[in-house]
Amino acid sequence: MKILVTGGSGMVGKYVVDELALSHQVEILDVKKPHRTDLPFMEIDLLNDATVRKHVSGFDVVVHLAGIPHPLNDPPEKVFRTNALGTFNLLEACAANGIRRLIFISSESVLGFAFSTTRMWPEYLQIDEHHSQRPQDPYGLSKLTCEGLCLGFSRRTGMQTICLRPPWIWVPEPDEIKMYKQLRSEYQKWSKNLWAYIHVYDVAKAVRQCVESPGLPVHDAFFICAPETWTDVESRPLAAEYFPETKTIAPSLSGNFSFISTEKAKSAFGFSPAFTWREIIAR
Repeated sequence: MKILVTGGSGMVGKYVVDELALSHQVEILDVKKPHRTDLPFMEIDLLNDATVRKHVSGFDVVVHLAGIPHPLNDPPEKVFRTNALGTFNLLEACAANGIRRLIFISSESVLGFAFSTTRMWPEYLQIDEHHSQRPQDPYGLSKLTCEGLCLGFSRRTGMQTICLRPPWIWVPEPDEIKMYKQLRSEYQKWSKNLWAYIHVYDVAKAVRQCVESPGLPVHDAFFICAPETWTDVESRPLAAEYFPETKTIAPSLSGNFSFISTEKAKSAFGFSPAFTWREIIAR
């Protein structure tokens, strides 16, 4: 298949590109040059709607990663505008040019916990796709808006839009590894992130599985994450200490099980994470 990866030059995008390029024809769209020169590259800003519509054509699938990855370093209006308007322009281009499939990398931030400024807790554990979505911050709001845009375009055009919701994506990069080692010793500070993560290799594999799965619905959203938290503390005591308001906890939540379930993704396209934080820390 011929696949366009937006944001393919980014920290996560380059791993997705490498995975897809093993068996597909891949092109990259980004505002910065990619990590490899053997693949076609378009230097395009998704906020330029006319340019996007002109050049995003002739692909079997678009994988959309481009955008601002968190709300911490940019003004809130820039975060929301870049992510939401960029996604709208891309979907318009896909619709205008007859592209029938788009895979959007959303985020577990649609739940609202990660960057909340008020006290929040899970309604139940494990969290699944039926859980309420209550983002307060510009990043979480932008991701939830983008999912709504995907649904709207699917309804309007019949284009397939699949939204993947990873939590914190861990990458085997030297500077990141230093940070991961530090935060594991300070896990008490990270309850808002639910101590959830996913190895970037498993993100890339999940994207490929969605690209290659013929039976997915016209539109849907799926959590993808590691089956365990990144702490050494068991999950039930963590929930009791940090989320005492959460009274409904599944009996199956044992050991270091993640607070987020991926059963829906497993059932839909065979999602089965194979990597953990241990391989990254070991580097």
